[in-house]
Formats: sequence, structure tokens, C-alpha cells
Amino acid sequence: MNDWLLPALLSPLLFSVVALIDKRILSEFRIPLRSFNLFVGASQGLIGTIVLLTAPGNGLSAVTVMSALGIGITQGFGLSLMFWMLQREDPSRVIPAMQTSPIFVALLAWPIFGESLGGIQWLAVFLAVGGGTLSSFGARRGSSSYGFSPVYLLLIISALLMASSQLLTKSITDDLATHQVVGFRGIGLFTVMWMLFARRNTVAGLGEFLRRKKQAPWLLLSEGIMPFGGHLLITTAISRGPVGLVAAVTGSRPIFVFILSVILSRTAPGYIFEKLTGRDLALKLLSATLVVTAIVLISVT
Repeated sequence: MNDWLLPALLSPLLFSVVALIDKRILSEFRIPLRSFNLFVGASQGLIGTIVLLTAPGNGLSAVTVMSALGIGITQGFGLSLMFWMLQREDPSRVIPAMQTSPIFVALLAWPIFGESLGGIQWLAVFLAVGGGTLSSFGARRGSSSYGFSPVYLLLIISALLMASSQLLTKSITDDLATHQVVGFRGIGLFTVMWMLFARRNTVAGLGEFLRRKKQAPWLLLSEGIMPFGGHLLITTAISRGPVGLVAAVTGSRPIFVFILSVILSRTAPGYIFEKLTGRDLALKLLSATLVVTAIVLISVT
């Protein structure tokens, strides 16, 4: 197996758990979205600062540092759009709608990094993206009809931003250690989130939520600890392998969300806010087949 494939798979698995916990925090615990975004920036900025103070780099150029910060900045704007949608839609539809990102990465990686994909690899990219996007089709809330909601176009913008962050990551992995990339990314994310959401009432709302002893630990786990681990994994994968293929493998996230949703709907239905119909299951199983096929093609090529 390629040495980048395992971390590339573990990262979306971890972020699938994050997505499901986030959905509960936003929908059941009712934390204000602005306060939620504020915590995302604050936690990752704090962790990033601690990491960089513990293991600082030597002789870093201004371009390298700005590129590393740019990873967090682009992700900050992209995540803000995604969180806004997560509050309104089910996670197994929000996440897949962003899976056009690998195509943007693969298309741009060739002129920027000279990464040329073969025919089978391009087929794998489109299978992964197609499988992920297929999962976003389903019955709209309040309607029995099936289709793709125009509001998901906002997530295409988010996907473009996330693609840009992956390309930036690839551009500096030779100059920075993995933990330094993730550290600077956290500070960049902090900058955007606090610029957009740091208001007196937002800070007060976050403080009130963090005083809830039974609910606050969920937020600390899903947007404090787990994202740092997930970004270490994906940065490791990008540093070792072709960024276009790494991005395609991360398209397996909606499949993990779907699998975890099905498992939890049977074992802990109180944690799941999506109602899966027979048609939903059929679409998502087809989606899973496409993504798994893509991963197999990538692993053998």
C-alpha cells in the first residue's frame, strides 16, 4: 500500500465523527453558530501557538510563513460556509456536496506541481467525486421530491477554498515539518474566525455554553482535539503523495458519515438527526460502491 493512503483514509474517518458531533452540538445543544465558529478559531489558534512555541522552525522565509497561514485563512472562510449549512441540513448531504474539491485540486496540481495523472487515476478521481456528490441527493426537508438544492452552490465556493488550502499545503511541505504546517494553519484559522465573529454577544454566548458541564466536552472534543489530529493526518498524506489523489481519497468522508449514521441509527438513535428512507439507502450504497472502487483503483496504481 502507498505510504500516504492510510493517513489519507484515516483523516476523513476522523472528520466524519467530527461532522456528526458538530451536528448534535448545533442542532440539539443549540450553541449559537457565531459562538461555535469563534470556538473553532480560538481552539485551533491556541493549539497552533502551543505547537509552534514547543517546536519552532529555524530560518523560515516570509513566503513560507504566509503560505502556511494562508492554509488556515482559506479554510476559515470555507468552514464558515460549511458550518452555516450544517446547521440547516443533514451532515451526510452537506459533506458530499463539497466533494467537487478533488477535481479542482487535480486540475490545478498539474500546472502548479507537474503532477500528471494517468487515465485510471483520473477515472478514480471522478468516481470518488461522483460517489460523494451522489450522496447529497435526497428528499428535501418539507418535500417528498428529490433533487439538488440550489443553496448547495454555496458549498462549491467552500470546496474551491478547501482545494486552495490543500494546494498551499503541498507547496510548503518540503520547507516545514507536518506539525508546523498544522500549527500555522491553526493561527490562520483563528485570524479569520475572530475577524468574522468576535463580538461581545458572541463571546458571551460561547462563555455560557462552555459553562455547561455536560455539553461543553463535546465541543472541546469535536472542534479542539479531533481536528488537530485530522489535519496532522491529511498533511502527512499530502507531503508523501500526489495531492490530487490524496484529495480524491478524502472524498471517502461522506461514506464514513453514512456508515456511522446507519450504525448509530440502530444503536443510539438519539444521536442521529437524519431519517434514512429506502431510496436514500440505495443512493448512498451506490455512492459507497463508487468511492470504494476509486480507492481500490488508486491503491493499485
